[in-house]
Amino acid sequence: MISFVNGILEHKEANQAVIDVGGVGYEVIIPLSTYERLPPVGEPVKLHTHYLPRDDEIRLYGFISLDERTLFRTMLTVKGVGPGTALNILSRLTPNQFRLAINQNNVDVLRRVPRLGKETAQLIIVQLKKKIQSIDFVEQLDGEISQPVSMEVVQTLIRMGATQDAAEKAVRQAQKVLGENAQLEALIQLALRYV
Repeated sequence: MISFVNGILEHKEANQAVIDVGGVGYEVIIPLSTYERLPPVGEPVKLHTHYLPRDDEIRLYGFISLDERTLFRTMLTVKGVGPGTALNILSRLTPNQFRLAINQNNVDVLRRVPRLGKETAQLIIVQLKKKIQSIDFVEQLDGEISQPVSMEVVQTLIRMGATQDAAEKAVRQAQKVLGENAQLEALIQLALRYV
């Protein structure tokens, strides 16, 4: 099993990164949350990985934090939740947000995730409540569910009529210009130009 890849970031997209490890390029599937925290291309990077062999292919999933990887693996234990759904959840919710939603039986927070129905959200809560409490996470819970600025902007653009994909692309372009720590209002104004 491959526990992590540590090398030079060769290429990055919203859903994948290529890491050069000693002259071998590892293609790693990533959530949006990891993409947003990747360094510039050409810089060193370490991703914690989950190796998933299938009958017809082998996939390597990568995460910037151990907590993200732990949650990804835990979500895969829920019947009906595959890698795509787990990545989608991690792209929209931080590990703290997800854990708090589970602990507080908050279906509405999980329903923020596109294409995640009410029944699946309820099933995730029921099946993961005890498992989540028994895991030693690196980050401590902060007690409140806040939302990353980028996700707030995406949701604002969707409310204004943009599609999910168009909103995410616009936010990524705006963040490239303004930087990762841009203020909410400035990010919304610039992202609107890219929709």
